[in-house]
Amino acid sequence: MSARSRAALRKLLLVEPENLIRGTLASICRDLGLAQAIQATSVAQGEQVLKSGSVQGLVLSLYNEAAALQLLTRLRAGELESARDLPVAVLAHDCTPDLAAQLKSLGVRRLLLQPFKLRDVIHTLEHLWPENAPVAA
Repeated sequence: MSARSRAALRKLLLVEPENLIRGTLASICRDLGLAQAIQATSVAQGEQVLKSGSVQGLVLSLYNEAAALQLLTRLRAGELESARDLPVAVLAHDCTPDLAAQLKSLGVRRLLLQPFKLRDVIHTLEHLWPENAPVAA
């Protein structure tokens, strides 16, 4: 199985309230064959998807920082059906040193500060998973 077909089998949850950003991320995933995007407009919707255990990656907006960090903490604690070590990228408008430390302790792989460049989004999505990472069914 080629890397592209393996990547196309991955499901990536996009939790972002802004339609334009969420739609752009989903289009990049689809058009470049990086993953199948599952879109959620709120942390609560994203939590329902994570409870299903059907995704292999997460892009989480910090638009509602407290709720998003709580969800990520619960994910890492194994309180959801999705894997505790699920690859996570975070979208934020700014980042304090305290927030950066908290994201690092929660195992966030990538941080995209808005406004971001399209090439940065592509690079983040291409490198969210380790090369040859297994694809769950």
